[in-house]
Amino acid sequence: MVAILVFDSSAADRESASEFEFRQGERLVLIGSTLADRLQHFGWLETRLQLAHPGLGLSIRNMGWSGDEVGLMPRPLDFGTLEAHLAHQKADTILMCFGTNESFAGEAGLPKFREDLVALVDRLRAEKFNGETSPRLVLVSPIAHEQLGGHWPDAAPRNVELERYTEAMREVAGEKKLAFIDLFHPTRSLMAENSDAPLTINGIHLTDEGYRVASEILALGLGVSDPLPEDVDAITALRDLIIEKNRQFMLRWRPVNAEYVFGRRKEPFGVLSFPPEMEQLDRQITELDEKIRAEAGKIAAARP
Repeated sequence: MVAILVFDSSAADRESASEFEFRQGERLVLIGSTLADRLQHFGWLETRLQLAHPGLGLSIRNMGWSGDEVGLMPRPLDFGTLEAHLAHQKADTILMCFGTNESFAGEAGLPKFREDLVALVDRLRAEKFNGETSPRLVLVSPIAHEQLGGHWPDAAPRNVELERYTEAMREVAGEKKLAFIDLFHPTRSLMAENSDAPLTINGIHLTDEGYRVASEILALGLGVSDPLPEDVDAITALRDLIIEKNRQFMLRWRPVNAEYVFGRRKEPFGVLSFPPEMEQLDRQITELDEKIRAEAGKIAAARP
């Protein structure tokens, strides 16, 4: 499995997988469509990053939203802008997982995709969500479409389009001097090599094992290459904490009763009842962050 980073080799601020370093207190945020959204339910990526950096106090938030595109992110009334939510999270590094939905527009849609991607990159780079520096942006390509056979659609034509959009992201990353992680080519190879053990539930949405594999590729792209510890129980305990933290964050960020929290029915009671509940969720999420870091530290300390 190889993660590919694309950058301008003459740029002073270029980063490769080996050079990518998380800083003390780093706040990493994921945005994108279903690939990013569903990652919250499995916890593999954060497990890898927390174990690799147990003393840095990392905070990782998943703001993926199924259906999102680089130029289209529908939200409930008065939900707030992407920039506002990234500022609330004080994002230092943003993983941008796009391209799958847009690829259905085919070759004809590539110019608009590139234009929208560049516009989003420029928007985010113009901000200082952490109050001090512009965010580090990492473009993440789509995964491949898995060939499952039977009544499932033929993956070949879809992979032609997905590869086109992957290459477009690679090109934009090079032009904008951004890190780029290629999930498409490694997952296509792995899917072909392990056809008897599918990595997706339907060709496009990853299983738990699929997310473990994808998270390994992402971790490599973020400079993490050490293997997972063999203590499965310890890893499971850490993953469980991460998945619970993700659940609590989702309740905070995307409440199911949004119409009463900030929408048309927030008056007269929502404006009184929900702000204190949101503050309580923030405290619970922070407490879970601390437990995650402690558990990761314990596992790291037990390594030979």
